Amino acid sequence: MFRSQQGQAELLFCVCLFCIVMALCMYLNNNFDSKKRKWLLLMQLFTALLLFNDALAYIFRGYPGEVGYFMVHISNFMVFALSDVVMFFFHVYVCSYLFVNEEWRNIHRAKMVSYICATGVVLVILSQFTNFYYYFDADNFYHRNTGYMISLLIPVAAMLIDLSLLLQFRKNIRTKIFISMLSYIVLPLVAAAIQIFWYGVSLINLSIGIAMIFMYIASMSEQNQEMYQLLKKKTEIEERLSISVTLNQCVKALSSDVDIDVAVDNLLGVINGYFNGDRSYIFEIIEDGKVLQNTYEYVREGVSAQIENLQAVPIDVISLWMECFEKDEVYFMSNIEQENGSESYDMLQEQQVDRLLAVPLKKKNKIVGFMGVDNPRKHYDDPTLLSSIQYFIINSMERKERQQQLEDLSYRDMLTGLYNRNKYIRVVESYDGKRLHNIGVAYIDLNGLKKMNDVYGHEAGDDLICRAASAIAAVFPGSAFRVGGDEFVVAQAEISEAAFLKQIDRLHKEMENRQVSVSIGVLWKEEQNNVIGMLKQADNIMYDAKRKYHLMQGETR
Repeated sequence: MFRSQQGQAELLFCVCLFCIVMALCMYLNNNFDSKKRKWLLLMQLFTALLLFNDALAYIFRGYPGEVGYFMVHISNFMVFALSDVVMFFFHVYVCSYLFVNEEWRNIHRAKMVSYICATGVVLVILSQFTNFYYYFDADNFYHRNTGYMISLLIPVAAMLIDLSLLLQFRKNIRTKIFISMLSYIVLPLVAAAIQIFWYGVSLINLSIGIAMIFMYIASMSEQNQEMYQLLKKKTEIEERLSISVTLNQCVKALSSDVDIDVAVDNLLGVINGYFNGDRSYIFEIIEDGKVLQNTYEYVREGVSAQIENLQAVPIDVISLWMECFEKDEVYFMSNIEQENGSESYDMLQEQQVDRLLAVPLKKKNKIVGFMGVDNPRKHYDDPTLLSSIQYFIINSMERKERQQQLEDLSYRDMLTGLYNRNKYIRVVESYDGKRLHNIGVAYIDLNGLKKMNDVYGHEAGDDLICRAASAIAAVFPGSAFRVGGDEFVVAQAEISEAAFLKQIDRLHKEMENRQVSVSIGVLWKEEQNNVIGMLKQADNIMYDAKRKYHLMQGETR
């Protein structure tokens, strides 16, 4: 019997320890919602106290003398009272998830649980004087009394009310939290049903401790999810802010006439002079981190350039370097024999590199490339300059990327994705005064757009424009422009007349497939030095086709 009591006590102490550790972790966690954190912390602490007293009750059961008398009385009183107290904390914890601003205090069912828990505590106190729930024999052994079932029915009633609240307001909480709360209801109910017939093990209290573990895990999972959402929102805000900053930087860069490529080359020249090296260079990691590309290179006089030979280099070639870069460390090769046996050895030998210094280039803690110097003769034992300058390099590369993105956006029509009128004007101006050969142009105008807008609304009109644009893009990718609301232009040089007309025929079929009616003015010239005039001719041809369309429709325009 003693061993059985000791084993049960040890099991209760273990679960108690779990609850204490969870309570400590929750106490130290300042990122969790303060109200939810408070009630879960109280549940954990009082559950630990409940399990501790239950363990004491087992230890001192049948313990002789005055010590045994007081310990079994006190520990059992605490077990019964704390069960109702923990139930109350659980109830408020549930309500903190289901309702905001303590709205639960206005719901009769929710308030009823508080009254039930309070009644339970009062009955536990009264039972100490009446032996209503239990009594002890002369040997300090615990025995159930006639009112024991009421001690079970009180928390069961509270749990069933909380269950009804959980089911009614299920949409207010996440699945993991819902399941963990259900565990606090279901596990003790099952344990209570078993314990009615099989008395001897504290299944109910153990199930409460296990439910605490489930709720702690679920709450931590929820916190991590909330933190992820916050970080995601923060990232979105940063991205929006970055767009604004980027636009300002791009405008400034464009207005200052600073060529970033030239600036980076000049910077590499300064670095090479500082280290008195043979080459200084920048590599970027491309193709999802599998390939290296030599983007910039500066070489001293008399040293052969290698930038053309170092494109699409497998990243595995510098596996030793990457190990250092991942640790945010500088890679220094004091002698080429240091690379002996690696894939980079032969490549470095061929380039006559005997000493090398390289630092990683990182963007948002991700390695996007590296900057290095071949055969540095001075300062090679101090990488401070390279480590400091890498941020400028990253900023310069980002500025260049942003400039390209901004330029692309300024030349793209937002609705259709085709080139816009800005790009059209830029291209036409680039043709000005040039003698072009085998050039074909087409002026395209949608039929029925105004009627579509008037009858079905502008969304339907936009859909018509997009269908037409997708047909044009399918036939003339890279040489089509949207120059007006329903007007498109195609200009293609170095193409035979037969090939160009074949594309026009295909365009008609693509339009028919998309149920789009268009009027097209087509013109091809073997030689032309006035593209603007040629486009005007194509525009006139298109208007003739437009008039014929309206005549066939019995309309006037």
